[in-house]
Amino acid sequence: MSLETILERSLFSPPFIQTGNDKPRKPHWVGDKDKQTTPAQQGQTPGGKRDEGPKPGLDTRGYRDLRSLTLGEVNDAYHFFKSQLLPSPYESWVATNYFCMLELVRRRDGRPPVVFGRVKTCYPSDGYIDNVQDMELYFPNKNREPDTVLLRAEDILLDPARPIQSYGVCVKFFASPEDIADFDQYENLFLDKGFIPEFTPGYIDLLDMNEHDHTVYPWLYVIGSRWLASIPESVQPEIREKLRSLIQWNRLIFNYHPERLPTEIRSLNRELGYKAGFTDIFLIEPETPQQTVKIVQSTFEKIFQQPIK
Repeated sequence: MSLETILERSLFSPPFIQTGNDKPRKPHWVGDKDKQTTPAQQGQTPGGKRDEGPKPGLDTRGYRDLRSLTLGEVNDAYHFFKSQLLPSPYESWVATNYFCMLELVRRRDGRPPVVFGRVKTCYPSDGYIDNVQDMELYFPNKNREPDTVLLRAEDILLDPARPIQSYGVCVKFFASPEDIADFDQYENLFLDKGFIPEFTPGYIDLLDMNEHDHTVYPWLYVIGSRWLASIPESVQPEIREKLRSLIQWNRLIFNYHPERLPTEIRSLNRELGYKAGFTDIFLIEPETPQQTVKIVQSTFEKIFQQPIK
């Protein structure tokens, strides 16, 4: 059963954008991270005692009961993430941080025929689905953070004619040949975290983006300063406008700006007129592939913990 035959594409509007504060190169986020909460907002009673009422559908261990899931919920979760997913490199391979759609063994207990989610952990280890005995799967919700679903080997329907396919989150790179060479030996860092980098050395893809289709564009972008500097001067104004549009569409841009670049190669913040402490928007500027992986991962984790829309 392929993803295409089960469900359809979704819309997305992430809750975070990059912005600045009064400390250069140290952005803060618009959203829940900096929001101050009152005790009542944190789930406490007026007397200061936390309300530990059970969440619907959870067992005593905190797992979401498969019988409490509906096909409509699975549909909504899949719709929310589908446009961001790319097939993982290995068929029938499941691993932490990857998404997957799993057919379930039919039982007369009300469970849906399929479940979709992001792998939290596998026992005895990540690997081919045939060798996984137990799996914890994050299941996204509309009204709270993701639940955890426990799947055992006997819950999962395996059919050689319909192999399991797992999916990573796309990270779109607009990168110069030098940028691509920097990241070439670090691609596994992205794959290990459940991300699949997609490198584009040209600029036509960016010019072709439009507001009508923006809901299905990637959420995460890495833009190289050397890539922007290599674009012909005649199209630079249009490129800068497209980058501003991505930010207006709530896409997240990280500016790969290595140390010791020539002074004529300017950061995206300078090119777009953003300055920490002076403009509402300030783009994060990782200087190494390792920093880039780290900020992409931490940003996506914040997005994933939000209720889906």
